[in-house]
Amino acid sequence: MTRRQPTTDNRQPPANRLANIELSLIRQINALATPLSVNLGIGEPNVVPDERLRELARRAATVPWQYSPNAGTLALRRKLCEGTSYDPKTEVCVTAGTQEGLFAVFTAFVNPGDEVLVPDPGFLSYATLAQMCGATAVRYELEPPDWSIDVAALEQKITRKTKAIVVNSPSNPLGSVVPKETLERIAATGKLVVSDEVYREIWYDQAPASMLEMGDRVIVLNGLSKSHGMTGLRLGWIHGRASLMKTIITAHQYIATCASVFSQALAESIFEDRAWNASWLAGVRAQFADQRTAALHAIGHELETEIAPPAGAFYAFVPVPACESIDFAKSLATDAAVLVIPGVAFGPHGQGFVRISYAAPVEQVTAGIERIGRYLRGLGR
Repeated sequence: MTRRQPTTDNRQPPANRLANIELSLIRQINALATPLSVNLGIGEPNVVPDERLRELARRAATVPWQYSPNAGTLALRRKLCEGTSYDPKTEVCVTAGTQEGLFAVFTAFVNPGDEVLVPDPGFLSYATLAQMCGATAVRYELEPPDWSIDVAALEQKITRKTKAIVVNSPSNPLGSVVPKETLERIAATGKLVVSDEVYREIWYDQAPASMLEMGDRVIVLNGLSKSHGMTGLRLGWIHGRASLMKTIITAHQYIATCASVFSQALAESIFEDRAWNASWLAGVRAQFADQRTAALHAIGHELETEIAPPAGAFYAFVPVPACESIDFAKSLATDAAVLVIPGVAFGPHGQGFVRISYAAPVEQVTAGIERIGRYLRGLGR
């Protein structure tokens, strides 16, 4: 019997909200990895749980596996609000990582036709989330070498359509930190401000300022993914005044129901053991400081360029003159077996740069940057 051939195209077109949205360039580049690749692309901390953290995890695994309240266990919310004026019952929500937290915030407040101000260069999710909500991402440019925010220029981009301003400090991909005075001026614009502070515990010389307590229209996101190497456990949180959080928690309920109860129990134990946690964070900062030193030395020696030492996070945003950054990054991945992220992934202002993650062992950081240098020399640059 001859099999009947279909006469119609059965492919299902995506929803309009996902039209022209693809996997991020970060994931596209990492998909080019081979067993021989040196990966300086993924933004994942190379910190290893010590025995105390493993013991806390073993204890957390004994909690009941039922749902928690949508906003998270009250015990953890109380820990998250200690030392602040935020009410743990109404002004904090525990999320499945800061990425889900961002999605909940955008879902809660951003409408089609709105504008959202996002940093350029800046983490790629901000503009994409605005697009998924039918809004327009309006980029405010950060200028090298210090990548500071020109608040006056930012204010000129505010229109009646502006729904929110996104701030990220310390910055992914730049490693820059926004001064407290600048954050206060942004809060004073009166617009909804979304402050992504997931890298706030990773700093080198001085702890970054937080936008907590800077106004009733400020929403602050944070988490344990970067500071405690818990990227796969998906644990973040959002602080905001009750008038904002009610809508955010509603969105969060329909997106994730609640964060993992195991991860919540582990987070609660981490915050409860203050002495261990302080020692852990100091060790994490010292480790990244050593890796930063190795990265900066190799960048200067192999790439013959100098950049200001990143003040936070674990990224170096490095100029690569006369290069189209996407093609360059893909060629590095396939021809030199080293992964970095093209700067343009983080906005048009990132063209001509690559993001190098030094969240890797020193020998891997050095070897990867050496490969970049050899590749550039082979091109005659």
